[in-house]
Amino acid sequence: MSSFITIKSIGLTNLNNAEFLAFMKGALSLLPTASEEEEERPGGLSLLSTTAETGVPALGLTVEFVSAMQADVEALAEVVSESRIAQETEESEAQDKRRDMTATYVTQLITNASKSPIAAESEAGNALYKVIKPYVGLAKLPGAQETVMIEGLLADLRKEENATHIAALRLETYLTELEAANNAYRAITSQRLQARAANRKESGATIRTRLGEKYEDLALLAQSYNIVQPTAETETYVNNLNQLITETTTAYNQRAKRPKGESGESTGEEGEERPGEL
Repeated sequence: MSSFITIKSIGLTNLNNAEFLAFMKGALSLLPTASEEEEERPGGLSLLSTTAETGVPALGLTVEFVSAMQADVEALAEVVSESRIAQETEESEAQDKRRDMTATYVTQLITNASKSPIAAESEAGNALYKVIKPYVGLAKLPGAQETVMIEGLLADLRKEENATHIAALRLETYLTELEAANNAYRAITSQRLQARAANRKESGATIRTRLGEKYEDLALLAQSYNIVQPTAETETYVNNLNQLITETTTAYNQRAKRPKGESGESTGEEGEERPGEL
């Protein structure tokens, strides 16, 4: 019977985002640092800045490997924690609602004026109704289409031949409000688009795949060095990594066995994260 200690297997693809990230952080944090005095802290295990500067010779890990893995862990942590809703969304929704209300009010005011018993208002309402008819219901259009339609509505209503009718119904204040809301919405959505383009990050799924491959290399090297060139550091790392794998697998199994809600989803918070999705 072999006396060699082997590293346990773990189903990384089964882990949700939080579990995967925690495991990778754990695997790195257990690495022994080259700067530690063995006689003071034999097999001491903590990921200090020197690890990225020196690598982990005892496990066959180069500086480049450790640095690359750390960078991927940090990148994945940023993707996982990133808000799914852009910062500008709340403001853009407020401006969208503002312009919807104003546009609807203007079209309704004109429609009602066409039925007014006051001749001047009725005349203005009937004349302007022909202008707004193609724009009725524009508030239901998708954002970008609505922006263009509002600009068209404003341009048509502000034509010289409609000036008298606009004045008769005292519409200019509402047109100014509609224009301001529409311009604000356009500016916010444009800013959001530019921000997304500037801050576009590598997909979490891609980072997970790359990290998984790095972990396999790490585990293979650690196990091999512990067999070919065993030291207190290699043995401690392999034992601690196996303990991390056991605890991670146990936690995953407990989550997987949780009762399902009516929707079929796990009732725990972690169940909301689907394995491998970011």
